[in-house]
Amino acid sequence: MTIPCVPRQLSPEETALAEFLLSVEFPGHDELRKQLKLAQVTGTCECGCGTILIRVNHANDKAVTTERVVVEAYGKGVDVLMFVRDGALSSIEIVDHGDARPLRYPKPEELSLWVPPPRSSGG
Repeated sequence: MTIPCVPRQLSPEETALAEFLLSVEFPGHDELRKQLKLAQVTGTCECGCGTILIRVNHANDKAVTTERVVVEAYGKGVDVLMFVRDGALSSIEIVDHGDARPLRYPKPEELSLWVPPPRSSGG
């Protein structure tokens, strides 16, 4: 569950992680990079994992993507997923496979990127 917060700029660690996730090409990549400059954190996960909710004010360039999870990253005991809703950045979810809280924020150099393939629209 997330806890709303007064909208704030992304921290340096959050920005570095978001920029890393956006360093690989996928549909909507360019628009999301532009949106990152306008992004604000509007909530955090109550468990201490580091997941953040993101709002992008005045996003004129909507990302054209059919995927909600546009890019993922994996490291030792941690997964990171970037979510998009209605063409705008909506969250960065951090999934920790351990019990430590608060979780040490993932560093880009400890992660490998993966772009999920587009889902088939069916027959």
